[in-house]
Amino acid sequence: MKKISIDSWVQLLGMFGVIASLVFVGLEMRQSQRIALVSQIQERSYAASNEIYTFTEANLDWFSSKFGIPPTTEFTMEQKAARNSENASWFFYEADYFQHSQGLMTEPVWQAKLRAMEVNLKRCEYPEIYQVRSELVEDEFKMILDGMPSQCAE
Repeated sequence: MKKISIDSWVQLLGMFGVIASLVFVGLEMRQSQRIALVSQIQERSYAASNEIYTFTEANLDWFSSKFGIPPTTEFTMEQKAARNSENASWFFYEADYFQHSQGLMTEPVWQAKLRAMEVNLKRCEYPEIYQVRSELVEDEFKMILDGMPSQCAE
């Protein structure tokens, strides 16, 4: 049997080291990309929320204006603020969902977010907001929301 020289073993180990390094760099780049995507989604939610808060300061209903759905009744200033807050919550929870779907949120934090969504997004006062906004999210997120028990008297 032929013996393999120490030089060959060193070269082989060196090649494995290079391959392992490339795999590690690839994994790091993939994680960096996911973090960048999550950051971009969060920035969009902050921008949308700032727009909504501007509507609140102007005593306007963001939902009615943005979706062109005229209200069936005149809203009070407090109702407009509540509706605007509910719409801002949608953007934050969508960003939370995306962060969780990318593996960048711990399970206990996600469970706390789900409990908050159950209360904040499934409000009974303005079902038209839930109806419209739930159709605009990713299918998996919609399934999660639709699977939550309704607290509304039907």
